[in-house]
Order: sequence, then C-alpha cells, then structure tokens
Amino acid sequence: MSSSPLVCLCLMLVSIAAALTPEEAEEQLSEAEKAVGIDPGGWSMAGQPLFHPTAAMEAALKAEGPKLAAAMASGDAKAVREITRAMESTLGDQAGVPDGRRMGQKPSELKLSRAKAVKLFLAALETQGRAMRTLMNGELLPDQMVRVYAYVLDACVTMHPHVALHAPERLADLDKLLRGTARVLLRLQQPEGHFPFPDLRGKNIRFGDMTSKQLQNGSITIEDGWLITPDPAGGSQFDTGVCGVALLRAGELLKEESYLAAGRRAAEWAAKQKCCANFNYNAFSVSLLARAGLKEAALEKFHVGVAPGQAKNGRWLDAHNARTAYHVIILRALADLGRSAEVDAVALPAIRALLDEFDAMGITVEALPELHALAKQHPDEERLQKAVRDMASTLVNKCTDGTRVKLGAQPHQLAAVVEVVE
Repeated sequence: MSSSPLVCLCLMLVSIAAALTPEEAEEQLSEAEKAVGIDPGGWSMAGQPLFHPTAAMEAALKAEGPKLAAAMASGDAKAVREITRAMESTLGDQAGVPDGRRMGQKPSELKLSRAKAVKLFLAALETQGRAMRTLMNGELLPDQMVRVYAYVLDACVTMHPHVALHAPERLADLDKLLRGTARVLLRLQQPEGHFPFPDLRGKNIRFGDMTSKQLQNGSITIEDGWLITPDPAGGSQFDTGVCGVALLRAGELLKEESYLAAGRRAAEWAAKQKCCANFNYNAFSVSLLARAGLKEAALEKFHVGVAPGQAKNGRWLDAHNARTAYHVIILRALADLGRSAEVDAVALPAIRALLDEFDAMGITVEALPELHALAKQHPDEERLQKAVRDMASTLVNKCTDGTRVKLGAQPHQLAAVVEVVE
C-alpha cells in the first residue's frame, strides 16, 4: 500500500521491536488503522482526507508565511487575498485539508425536557464541588487558562433564566458562581483590556516551551505567575475574545456596569490589534467586536483576517485552521456577524464542510452554541438543524449514562443543551 511517513515509521518500529516480517508488520498496522478509523494508506479517515503535503509545498508555504503576516498587519484585504490565493495554488488539493481528525460520536435520540436539562447541568456542576466553591468565593483555580473562567461564566449566563424557572431553589448558588467567576475575570483583566496567560513552565510541555522561548527573546513579561504582555503571535485574541463576550453577556443579564465596562474595554483592545496570520485568532476578535456592537470594526477584521483564508472546500486553507476545532471558532464569528450576502458567501460553504464531516464520521467536536446560533439564522438548512439535535444528544451522553452524572463536556457546551430541547 502507499503509506504516509508516519505509517512507514510505525512499520519500521514494529518490525524491529517485534521481529516481524514487513508483511506481518503491515498487516498488524492495518488492523490498528482500522481500530482508530484511519483508511488504508493513512491519508484519510472515513473517506475524509488528511493533510499530506510534498516537500516542495512545505518549503513554498514557509516562504509565504512572513508575507501573509505582513499583509495581515497592513490591514489590506486585497494584499491578504493575493497571498492566500498563492498559497491555495501551491497547496492544490491539499488546501483546506486538516492535519488531524478524530472519529466522532454517533448520536442517540434526544429524550430530554428543558427541566431535565437544567437538572443535568446542576448535577454535573456538583461533581466539581471544590472547583465550584473556589469560584463562588471569587478565587483562582490552580494553573488554569482564563478561558476556563469564561466558559463557566458563559454557562451560568445561559442557564440563569432556566434555573430561575425550573429550579428556583438553586438560583442563589448559580448566581453566586456567576458573580464569583466574573470577579476573577475582573481581577485578571489587564489595564489595556486584554487577558493574561498562565505561566505553565514545568507544568505543560507545549505552553511551557512556548513561554521559555518568548522569555529568551524578550517578547513577554511575567508577573505573579501570569504572562501579562499580549502574545506577539496574536494568541491573546483567543482569551480576550471569549472573556470579553462572557462579561458582556453577564453584564447584560444582571445589568452590572462593571462587567459591561470590562467587556467593552476588551473589545476596544481587540479593535486596536492588527490581524495576524492565524485566521481563528482573528475570528475571536470578530465575535467580541460584534457582541460589543462595534460592527464596522468586526467587519473590517472579517474582510482582512478571516474571509480571505477560506479554501474552495469551505474550510480554511492551512492545515492548522482547517482542523474542525478551529473551523467551528470561525463559524461562530460568522454567526456573530449576522446574515448578509458577503457573510453567507463564506458561512454556507463552511457549514456544508462541517456537516459533510459529521455525516461521514459522527459528531467530531463540541460546538453546540456555535451551531445553534447558525441554525437560528438558517432555519431552512435541514442538515444543520439535525446536527444541532445530534450534537446536543452527544453532549448529554458524555455527561450521563442515565444513572451516573459527570461534567464530561465544557460547561458552556452542556448549558447550551437547555436551549435546544423543549
């Protein structure tokens, strides 16, 4: 068979370690591929392609990287599009192909009332008792990125009116969790408006190494265990985007001016940031700016930092942003912009690309708030409506087997189930 470099390496290692013949090793590896859903040859899963560039492609893309970054920083959408079209031409049929996939979950029938969805959410939170009590007191959790607090806050906002209706005796505790988590975010927000990143050296290999390199080149400052300077590569748009949106939602719900002011400050910071070469980072700022009512700034970032990167298959052209986890981040930004001819021209192919993966592989990602927002805007897209129900079902199944309960999904994802069921 025609094997990927990874498969060839595995064949060699298996042959050496187990003293198998190449034929025996290949047979065993073929069985392993089947077990995880990889198609024969190693370049697709359930018929969905995996990125496999040539050496010439990789070299050409490396050369285009600085040009894309410069075009993004210039704010010139035409210049960005010229670079992305050149990259797409270089990639050929590899444009918009992710460098990783995973088999998804098959949904079951969603048999859950709204009242039971509230009960499941509250029971799932109870399994995280110590962490929830810490947040209720407005205290930090150890070694957590600030996005974790945003997810909890966002979940509380979504659930607040439903708990008030279906479990009013629990509303005081939910309100305490909401306010305590918001206090954490207010404390962590930097004067400029962005949110910091934890110093994870010695605790996380990937982020620890990243921090060490940035310290060595003098591009960051660390205080009290936090990287307080914005990520030079644009990554601070991620945490600032989700935290800013969560604070705005919380402020709108409770009419709390301190939350609204913090959310606006985050949006003002995002508006000043130049677009970067990572399309999904830019998408976080699009979502925040749209939520803050800064539609013109959101559209400008869409024109420069998001739309030009879409490949013909509906995904984003580089293998990283083509991953499904990042694809749905961009989809959320498109939903937050609202429908228009120019947004639909990007959103509809992107939605179809995601649904094609779901049809082939099952539900491969947690993205219920993202899909539900799109489904409300596209009520005639039957496949999208079905995907929302299917995703809600898989989230419920991750959190309960019908008897035991756990927080098996991100809290804001589980909370979104309540708005899908009746």
